[in-house]
Amino acid sequence: MKNSIKLLSLLAMASIFVMSSCKKDETTKSPTEYLTAGNWKVTGMTINPGIEVAGIVITDIYSVGVQDCTKDNLIKFNTNGSVTDDEGATKCSSDDPQTTSDGTWTLSTDSKTLTIYYPDSDPAPATIVSLNGTKLVVTSPLFADFGFGETNYTATITMTLQ
Repeated sequence: MKNSIKLLSLLAMASIFVMSSCKKDETTKSPTEYLTAGNWKVTGMTINPGIEVAGIVITDIYSVGVQDCTKDNLIKFNTNGSVTDDEGATKCSSDDPQTTSDGTWTLSTDSKTLTIYYPDSDPAPATIVSLNGTKLVVTSPLFADFGFGETNYTATITMTLQ
């Protein structure tokens, strides 16, 4: 009887050890590691408030306002702080270079603001709403005139890691 109890105890401890050693090590990456993991593609863009056109309020500007030739473009946040833009398979103009690397990016110390800088453009700061190994969602203020007078908008941009 004692041997049976010892054997059962030993089997129970062994199974606990085996089960705990089979758990995946879940390592959390830093925001910088997520951003620099590969190429990102814009897969969604909304605007708030919406734009009223012919009595219809449009908030999804990705579907109606982004040219198809830019929907396959990729952006890479390089570890050295540079940005590489790739035109994808479909270019809007055959004269466009396939890739450019004239931009830079920074992440705020609290990892909540991603700012992209391009020559001859104002910095483009964006608040990170969510960031993980597959998706980046940011919001950014936008002051624009879509034919109805200048208005302050909030753009929400969704990017997917390719």
